[in-house]
Parts: sequence; C-alpha cells; structure tokens
Amino acid sequence: MSASLQAASTAPEPLPRRAAVPPALLVRATVPGLLRLAAIEWAWMGACWLALAWWPWAAPLAVPVIAGRIHALGVIFHDAVHLSVRRKGVGLRLVEVLAGYPVASTWESTRYHHLRHHHDAGLPSDPYRRRPLHGWRLARAWLLLVGVVPFWVLRGPVGLLAWAVPALRGPYARLFLQAPAAPGLAASDEVRACARSEVGQVLFHLGVLVLAWRWPQAVAWGYGLPLLVASGFNAHRLLAEHTPAQARGRMLEDVLAVTADHGLGWPGRLWLAPRNVGCHVVHHLHPQVSLEHLPRLRAWYVARFPTHYPPPRRF
Repeated sequence: MSASLQAASTAPEPLPRRAAVPPALLVRATVPGLLRLAAIEWAWMGACWLALAWWPWAAPLAVPVIAGRIHALGVIFHDAVHLSVRRKGVGLRLVEVLAGYPVASTWESTRYHHLRHHHDAGLPSDPYRRRPLHGWRLARAWLLLVGVVPFWVLRGPVGLLAWAVPALRGPYARLFLQAPAAPGLAASDEVRACARSEVGQVLFHLGVLVLAWRWPQAVAWGYGLPLLVASGFNAHRLLAEHTPAQARGRMLEDVLAVTADHGLGWPGRLWLAPRNVGCHVVHHLHPQVSLEHLPRLRAWYVARFPTHYPPPRRF
C-alpha cells in the first residue's frame, strides 16, 4: 500500500455539516420539567435554611451548598430561555419567578443576548466572544465576571427607568443587554420589552430588601453571600465553556472549535456546572435539548466523532 493510500485510510472521517442524531436523543425541555427541577433546588435551599436556623455555626458549610443551588437555578432558567415559545404563559412565568429572579434575570433580557450568542458563537458578532486569556489577564477577567450577577440586580431599576424614558433605552441595551451600537436601538420593540420585563425582578429584590431589614443576618447568610459565591461559580463556567478560537461560520467544526465541555465530575455537579450544563458542546449543537438528556447526547457524539470531539477542559 502506498504512503498516500495508507494516510487516507487512517485519516479521521470528515465532519458532516450536520450530524444525523437519532431522534430519541433530542428530547426537548418542557415547562413542567423545569418547574420540577426548580422545586428540587428550592427544597435543598429550604433544608439549608432550616439548618442555619437550628445550627448557626453550620453557615460555612451551608453557604457553598446554597450557592451551588442558586447556580443550578440559573442553569435551569437558561434552559427556559431556549424554549421555542414567543410569549410567556403562566407556567413559564412561574419558572421565571423561581429560577430567573433569584439570579437577577428575566426571560426577555436573557434571551436578547443569549440567543444571539448561540447564533453567532465564536464569530465577531458573538456578544460573549473574548480574546485569549492567560495568567493575570485570566484572573482579572474572572474577578470582573464575579460581579456579573450583582450587576444584573442593578439592571432592574435601570430598565424600569428606560421603559419610562425612551432616551435611556439605548444605554440600557448597550450596558446590560450587550447590544452593539446600531441605528434605531432605542426604538426597538425588543429592547422595550426587555425593559418592561424588569418589573418582576425589581419587585423580587425589593422583597429581599424587606426581609433583610427584618432579618439581616439570615438574609445575608441565606441569600446575599451565597449569591456572590454563585456569581463566582458562574464566572468560572463562562470562562471554561467557551474557547478563544474564532469561528469561520456556523458549521459543526466551528461549534466543536469554540465550545468546550467542563465540570463533568462531582465538583461540577455540585457547584461549577450543575444540571449537566458542563456538556456544553452538545448544548450548542442542540440548544433545545433538555439539560437532563445532554449526557446521553454527548456520549453519542463522542462515540460517533471520537477524533473531532474535543476533550473536556480542566480549567
């Protein structure tokens, strides 16, 4: 056998434009399923709050557990953002209250930037695109991202002002929705809907402030500090699940190049990548597949494309 024929026989199978995935693996998320997952996370947090009430000395143990569950709520809400619906029904509004407001997110505002990220992942128009980071730059990026969730809390009142004052909608969209500068941004119906949706988030956190006025220590240990820790987990996840590679298009090889799996062990399940969100490559390939079914889908891709599928990142 000639050298050229031998090389051709051992070359990896070229990637198709789109993989022919068995339909049984493409199970979509549902509102009842998301409500069930959110209820489980609230039950865990409730158990931790009871433990804090009985044994205040257990706070250093309870805080990271609660933080992990708050992070999981954000992941569950992220699944809700990918639902193929245009308007919020009663069930989806309840998902927003249980899983979105605790992490300072609304369905409309999150969809605004997150769906654009999925459409343009790794392209110059990707709102999450970042340059290569190493050493101090990586640490600095993490420190900046730790403030993302507290920053989102401020988005609520700013959004309400922008809803009432059209001149503020452009700055609101640029600062909080990661929108690029564009003519007519302030007049966009989508931006206006995002600003209007902030009402619920503002009411939720006003309620937290009322509780903090009455029970400051309980709210600080049971929600305030865990929210900051969860923001740290979220910062790690944002840096770990996307690579600095630049996509050339929206083909299968582009997704494999710009996304990465991470947190597939028990630290990920508890804190860094809860609810299987660490199976991030297949999530980008099939964003409407339920988080509960991503491990099976990932196993299929790893078996089908063992040479091309990227190994998990240790970040």
